Amino acid sequence: MQYIFTGSYTGPDGKDGVRCFAVSPEGKLTLLCTADAHSPTYVVYRDGLLYACGRTPSGCCVHTFSFDGRGLTPAHRLDAPGGSLCHLSVVGRTLYASCYPGGALLRCPLGADGIPTGALARTVYTGGGVHPRQDGAHIHSAFPSPDNRFLLVCDLGSDRIYNYCIRPSGELVPNPEQAEIATAAGAGPRHLTYNREGTRVYAVTELSRQVLVYARDPETGLLYELQTSGCAPETAPADTLSADIHLSDDGHCLYASSRGADCIALFHVLEDGTLSEPFYLPSFTAGPRHFSFQPGGAHIVITGQYSGTVVVCPVDRRTGLYVPAIDQVSVPQATCAQWVEI
Repeated sequence: MQYIFTGSYTGPDGKDGVRCFAVSPEGKLTLLCTADAHSPTYVVYRDGLLYACGRTPSGCCVHTFSFDGRGLTPAHRLDAPGGSLCHLSVVGRTLYASCYPGGALLRCPLGADGIPTGALARTVYTGGGVHPRQDGAHIHSAFPSPDNRFLLVCDLGSDRIYNYCIRPSGELVPNPEQAEIATAAGAGPRHLTYNREGTRVYAVTELSRQVLVYARDPETGLLYELQTSGCAPETAPADTLSADIHLSDDGHCLYASSRGADCIALFHVLEDGTLSEPFYLPSFTAGPRHFSFQPGGAHIVITGQYSGTVVVCPVDRRTGLYVPAIDQVSVPQATCAQWVEI
């Protein structure tokens, strides 16, 4: 069975901050259940549990919900100081949470049942940049390598991507080969993705609206830049902000979304891992903050943060193009949509 879990901005009561939709074989969505969480901007599903970012009156939190195929049941809430969280990733028995306003990365061990347990570790970053949005460090995401040996952490505030080795305990150690990668001033790295072999990394910059292509040694984790490509049209509104980035299932196409321009740039991945010129596809939403693919790649789901909609579009897996939405549902201020198969 396939499901789509969504997050959205909410009021302090967190009413219906998390939604779960059952997905038909044709890509049609049916609301199955909801759960309360204050402004969950990112959700991750693992082994019967859904982890969701949240806010508290004094800081931030990670909600853990159990999912039985019918409903979401609160199982745990991990509170932490600092501002709101914007990204979660799970590596083995460790949860990593990115704190944007606090400029911090949180790390918490998970028990054998997947529930957060033990002491919470907090790494606080410093620095800033030339853009008005770069008044300090702003950790936006942390993505593990395909083999779960390394973690790349995007700091939008200081134009840095931090490169860590992951110890078996989940502890992070700066990569001795390359502790950090500097992007261009004012770029604002936000999200990234790896190819399946771990030999290429593609990062999207929110502020400069670009995709950065890196060659990567999967044994040492060392990166070096190969290419920089714009991912928003030259005619895009001045307030356009790029947001999310993903490869197709077969690795032949790369997609990067931009809010304001309300489009998704489609690149074809060349033999050396660099990118073709982009082809711009409409997002069929306003403010495409996040998107993900159906397992197998037959459909794409796109969140419209500004339109308050989530759309599902069929994808031509040969060309990478997708067509207008075959279904659209209301999710006010949608932030995230994760398509999973259980």
